[in-house]
Amino acid sequence: MLFKIRSYILFLWKSTNQHGVHSPFVYDLVTKCFYDRKQKNSYPEIQAKFKNSAPQISLKNAQLINRIIPYFEYQKITILKNNNPFTHSIFSIGNLVKITHSLEDLEHVDVMYLELTPFIEDFFLDQLMTKAHNDSVILISNLYQSRKTYETWQYLAQSPKVTISINTYGLGFLFFRKEQVKEHFFIRV
Repeated sequence: MLFKIRSYILFLWKSTNQHGVHSPFVYDLVTKCFYDRKQKNSYPEIQAKFKNSAPQISLKNAQLINRIIPYFEYQKITILKNNNPFTHSIFSIGNLVKITHSLEDLEHVDVMYLELTPFIEDFFLDQLMTKAHNDSVILISNLYQSRKTYETWQYLAQSPKVTISINTYGLGFLFFRKEQVKEHFFIRV
């Protein structure tokens, strides 16, 4: 518990909003997607499913995940290490997407969603990176569940293939844009 309190205070200290972002790609993402406060047609259904399930993420983060799919026009989503029906519905409500649950037989994936646990192996994490293309994103939840999950997040963010990492405390976003200089962002949502 002390780890979570301390890490949240450190996150607040390091984090910024769109005014502290100097990358055009990240600035657009933050202002047009993360901070988009317009009511979406999918929100009432997400709220209803949120009330009737035991989600691992907040409603605000569920809505953010649902917004990022049409923002980037993603179509192929892989949900790993998660059997929660609520998580599956976040991606599909209002979005035309194909959801898979395995990296096998896939050459490239647009979105990979991973719920961090202290027991994920480095080999599995390295395998994730091989399936990413220039416009892929890996969405990660439970960054601060424990010290081990935070260390796993840092390991992924430091990967040579990752060029942008965005930490929103509740979610982590890893991008692989070759035209981008490597940067790490702490964004309040």
